[in-house]
Amino acid sequence: MKILIYSHFFPPETGAASIRMRYLAEALKPLGAEVRIINPVPNYPNGKTLSGIKRFFYRKDNITFLPIYVPRIDSPIKRLLSYLTYFFSSLIYSLVKFRKHDFIISSSPPIITALAAAILSKIKGSIFILDIRDIWPDIGIELGIIKSKHTARILFSIEKFIVSKATKITVTAEGDKKNLVKKGVSEKKITVIYNGADTRIFKPSTPQRRITIRKRFNLPISKKILVYFGSFNQGMNDIDILIDSLKQLENFKELVHFVAIGNGSQKEKLLNNIKGYISYSSFDSSQISELAEIISACDLSLIPRKFIKKDTGGNIPVKCFESWAAGIPVMVSTIKDTEIMEIVLKSKAGFIVEPGKADIFANKIKSVIVKQNLEKYGKNGRKYVEENFDRNKLAKDYLNLLLKITFK
Repeated sequence: MKILIYSHFFPPETGAASIRMRYLAEALKPLGAEVRIINPVPNYPNGKTLSGIKRFFYRKDNITFLPIYVPRIDSPIKRLLSYLTYFFSSLIYSLVKFRKHDFIISSSPPIITALAAAILSKIKGSIFILDIRDIWPDIGIELGIIKSKHTARILFSIEKFIVSKATKITVTAEGDKKNLVKKGVSEKKITVIYNGADTRIFKPSTPQRRITIRKRFNLPISKKILVYFGSFNQGMNDIDILIDSLKQLENFKELVHFVAIGNGSQKEKLLNNIKGYISYSSFDSSQISELAEIISACDLSLIPRKFIKKDTGGNIPVKCFESWAAGIPVMVSTIKDTEIMEIVLKSKAGFIVEPGKADIFANKIKSVIVKQNLEKYGKNGRKYVEENFDRNKLAKDYLNLLLKITFK
């Protein structure tokens, strides 16, 4: 069996998309299949080439890194140009280099990469599996990234094409499944495979271990540590609300410390704006083991999300699962009656805040760090992830999906 993973994000890049693809690739190993992966030269999220990969068509194990335009300054137009260069380089390379694969698996967004994979599968006669992490263009319109009606129509046409060519579609939340069903996609075609956390990497630290980690990374021993980790680029995460919320903690700066982990175009803006209002530490996220250690030594994970309508879909942030696996509770902004809210409440490991309002977010932080038993919430989260959202178990769901299609 030959499988091509037509990817846009893959390790050594960090982030939810690359992690999801990595665990998918590992889940395929028991099949004994020949798995190939194509991916742009690693550059996400900071726009710099990673791991010393300096040339195109560089091969490492079963991964080939292909040409892509990497803008120095992020913007919607430049990001589109970046996506288009990979669309053409990957499609041309695959048409020339590969014969037929039994399966072609691609993940969206970017929707343009999934389009290339769908075209390739049609030309080569391969079974196409589409993994949708966020519903585009719906989310892009909702966030104000896509403002042109003409652009929206084009993207909806692309979405319609790729879902029609997919033999199976996987999504990361029930809300996304409902969105697609409303658009006429057969419910039988869609399988929900949630995101999760690797509980072998993300794990709680003992009180003594927390002190050791804090000393190693020069973090204050006695303060409550708030952490935000992941992408600092424009998207679902509301960096502006995070900035305004942290500035309102000035009277609590003797009690709390903020840790920012990750990269992206908005990170420097965040750090510059909170300077003087609250003490902070900044790290990149190139080493996942280091990331997991630092998180386990924190007290509360901040996840400020932008306002998204329920019928737009919207998955549960990977940060939720990784924070819980590391034994710390989360504070998530979301509207009422969403799947995110349901899972956070069911876990008994987090706090819900109305999105888009910095004063409410800040006041909730103050209340939680003073009144709540954060250690108890963290233990609840760890238990909840172990039972329901361990990535190693979820990856097997993908394997079972392929086996069902293969032996149908």
